[in-house]
Amino acid sequence: MPRIPYPSPDQMSDEVRARVGGNPPNVTRMLAGASEGVYFGFGAYSQGLMKQSALDPKLRELAILRVGYISNCAYELFQHEPFGRFVGLSDDQIAAIKAGDPAAPVFDAAQSAVLRFVEDIVRNVRPSDANLAAVREHLDDQQLIDLVLVTGNYMTVCRFLETTGIELDAEAIDWDGYTASE
Repeated sequence: MPRIPYPSPDQMSDEVRARVGGNPPNVTRMLAGASEGVYFGFGAYSQGLMKQSALDPKLRELAILRVGYISNCAYELFQHEPFGRFVGLSDDQIAAIKAGDPAAPVFDAAQSAVLRFVEDIVRNVRPSDANLAAVREHLDDQQLIDLVLVTGNYMTVCRFLETTGIELDAEAIDWDGYTASE
């Protein structure tokens, strides 16, 4: 049972109710309780990060998973571990992300730099000059800005999920269908 109730369809605007559809993931059900502008704005922002970012999907999922593990956010991990595998992360890489081991031999230099950078942002807000310089060796400025925004967005998502107490869905999102949809 969530800590905050899911909104009923009669609490949603017609536009939100139409977008939510008939059987959405629990996170979408809960987000539908936000103000209409927040619901649509957050959705567009999140979609941009997931589908239109210059950041390599593997690096994005490394960041999302590390944020999820640091935040101890079961729902986020339930959804994004399969997506990490979908974009090509191995089980060994996912285990090393969970362990907080950016130096694990399963990571290349760019992946290790991203993991250190994300850890630093989450723990300290302002990453060290050394971690910023290390990640800049592998990412251009646009990719770096996208990485910072992905990290911050998923910090928000984890806090939203944990505060509201959203329950795990019966199944993870169909990531193949998600990436194919506009």
